Amino acid sequence: MNTDSGLEQSRELAENMDHWLDFIDRDLSDQEVPLSLRPLQALMMLFREGAIEVNMGDERIDDPKNLGKSVEKLWFRVLFDAVEYWYVERYGAPAMKSGGNASLKGAQMIREVPFAISVPANRNVLEEEGELAWMYFEDGLGEGEDPTAWIVDGPDLSNLENEARETADAEAKRTAEILRAIEFRRVTFPSDGDHEVHKPIQSTLTYLSQAAHRMVSGQRPEIGPAWFDLQMANEAALKAVIRNDTGKQPHIHPLDDLLRRAQQHGVVFESFRISGWPRLSDISYWRYGQGSPLGVARLYSAYQMSLELVSACMSQIKPGMGSGFGVLIRYTPWRTKSALGEYRE
Repeated sequence: MNTDSGLEQSRELAENMDHWLDFIDRDLSDQEVPLSLRPLQALMMLFREGAIEVNMGDERIDDPKNLGKSVEKLWFRVLFDAVEYWYVERYGAPAMKSGGNASLKGAQMIREVPFAISVPANRNVLEEEGELAWMYFEDGLGEGEDPTAWIVDGPDLSNLENEARETADAEAKRTAEILRAIEFRRVTFPSDGDHEVHKPIQSTLTYLSQAAHRMVSGQRPEIGPAWFDLQMANEAALKAVIRNDTGKQPHIHPLDDLLRRAQQHGVVFESFRISGWPRLSDISYWRYGQGSPLGVARLYSAYQMSLELVSACMSQIKPGMGSGFGVLIRYTPWRTKSALGEYRE
């Protein structure tokens, strides 16, 4: 396919579908569908609404009731390109880009400086460049994965003394394993389960990510809110365990009280480890950037403890399936181009 003629074709088709796409996009906006997902959904809706049909001679070749079988047909790809062109013109190319599977954000202290660690949510193995890849869902780390490689813009660890390097290796491994364990339970949570349990599992991951982001920002005003993020991450994990076992959760905040209750439901974590946790009144004060929150070294120590407490909680929440299952993913087969930007035949 010629690039110029393909672009002109997309432009003409988009113009002819403009009034329909404008109407459909308003509906997708009301549903809060992410921009990157709208082109494909909009095209499917065009077929369902009878706005377009595809004929070869006098014979109709599209099947609106079973479009899934047509996504790799040339005519479907051409129509998708036209709808995507309309969206790019409307919102701009950067806004239409998909973030893919967001990585899991953590923090890693090296030479008393916190660095970000960006853990892939899944283990990916390339099957066919630009077309196919296996996505493995792991309850921890998978074969051949090195968490230290995920430290963002960090120093060369080989230059560290042996003890410091071993500590960094162990902490990066533990951080990655725990973040993966939370993500695994979030993704595989049973569809028939209590989704009020699923929500704090999601919140645990969100608050841990926020705490790590603030910690590595290098901005002193972020330290206080980061303490609050850790408080909320621990609360969410403990309450998830309690609700998962009892069907209800306590509306309290002190971690020592929550831990005592969670220990009755199988959580194994020594109570003395949270004895030095800052008072809730102080954390609430720090949340607003007030007072004098404990510095980044104490915050990182609290982050490490929080990861272990969260891990103890997650071990009491059974995933919906076993670790290591894989899915073979084809890169957007409804596009005329592969992931390498080459036109498909």
